Amino acid sequence: MAAATPAAVLLLTLLFAIVLGTLTGGAMFEDTGGPRLERSAIYVLQLGIGLGSMALAVMLAARYVFGRPIMTWMTAAPHFRWRLLLAGAALTVIGVGVLMFADWLMNPGEFQMPIFDPNSSLALKAFYALAVVAGLFVAATAEEAVFRGYLLQQTAAFTRNVWVLIAINAAAFALAHLEFDPGALAARALAGAAFAWAALRLGGLEFAIGAHVATNLMIAFFHAPMLPDDPEVSGGLDDTIIEAALAIYMVLVVELTRRSPRLMAPFASTSSPT
Repeated sequence: MAAATPAAVLLLTLLFAIVLGTLTGGAMFEDTGGPRLERSAIYVLQLGIGLGSMALAVMLAARYVFGRPIMTWMTAAPHFRWRLLLAGAALTVIGVGVLMFADWLMNPGEFQMPIFDPNSSLALKAFYALAVVAGLFVAATAEEAVFRGYLLQQTAAFTRNVWVLIAINAAAFALAHLEFDPGALAARALAGAAFAWAALRLGGLEFAIGAHVATNLMIAFFHAPMLPDDPEVSGGLDDTIIEAALAIYMVLVVELTRRSPRLMAPFASTSSPT
């Protein structure tokens, strides 16, 4: 894997760069002007394709080295559980919605409400919505496949201690975003820990993917659009408390989901991906 992964990432990333560079005239991930929502939509699509290419490279390398179908890195169930993904998304929207509303009451000026932008046409807002749904779905699936799929399973080759597995995964997830503000690191680590718990308890990535996508979409729709020139993420004590509350909520809904025969019915294996 140490040899195959960089080779696969380099190959697919190079292919992605050539295709995207040709389509954009070399302006990859650059602010090319135009309406703000349009620039954000294009950027999120590029980000999704880029992260998707790198994750696909890791999955293909793992497929080659371990001789395992790619789906075995995603779920221990016989089939990918789309119903569980939708449940993760819906439950997360509720939790994030409540916390964002509380944050809005305390800091209303921080919420730009992109989806309700009065200066953008209905067509532009529809394009923005479709683009961020597609781009963030691919990006979240890519991150979950690499961190809660491949990395979590490989870490389990060295330890079966659940708390060590979650701590390593959370730290790796936080550091991989390359934003080292203490608040940003804490927020990403808490999110990574919650997603790792979901993967371990539910035997797959479906719930975590849905929760990950929903969290990012709530931010993109109601907080602020993502742009290439965004400042580095930072957060204070209030943001860390909100992230901690969201992580606790995630743990609770994962435990409730685990007890749902309807959602867990397709899970025929007694083993988790780790």
